[in-house]
Amino acid sequence: MSPNNWLTRTLPGAVAGISCLYLSWVLVGVWLDPMARDNGSWVPFAVGLLVIEFLALHSSVFITNLMAEHETLTQRLKFGAGLTAFYLLMAVGIAAGVGSPSLVLILASIMVSRIISAFTASPETKAHNNARAAVGIVLYVGLAGATVFVAVPEMGITTSVLNEVYPNRGGGVWERYPERPIVAGAIYFGLIGLAELYWALKEGR
Repeated sequence: MSPNNWLTRTLPGAVAGISCLYLSWVLVGVWLDPMARDNGSWVPFAVGLLVIEFLALHSSVFITNLMAEHETLTQRLKFGAGLTAFYLLMAVGIAAGVGSPSLVLILASIMVSRIISAFTASPETKAHNNARAAVGIVLYVGLAGATVFVAVPEMGITTSVLNEVYPNRGGGVWERYPERPIVAGAIYFGLIGLAELYWALKEGR
């Protein structure tokens, strides 16, 4: 394995995998005892985070591939700025709905990294990232769809807790039953974390 592969694939993959596994563990904790983490504020935050993850997955494909179709640096920058503004506008609405402005900053940081990667990544790395995004999208859509039909135990996310920490929630499935997206998110980030670690170890051989 070359030092370049270790820096561009193995190390980032390992960091991403560990981060996803940690987030999965946090979400399980929020499900079991929501008041133990930031006095329950993670309940609406987690719902918004899963929606933001969809925007992050969607944007990764668009930015990586569509920016490459523009020939000049100016065209790419304009396209990247416009696409970023579009996604951030949606993120603002999501953040306002769940009362978590930090979600906008999370997506903004992801968008910036996507744009930098679009300029600096090699064609091989871009293809690798597209494959990862495809796996994430399939897994996300499957789990998100399951939340509509599959009920999970509410555990610590009781009605009284929701009335305290998420009083202005709407009538959507994820808002009425936030334990569903939280459990789906724990499964999603757990599987993505394991996949990232697998890819990182494979690249390190």
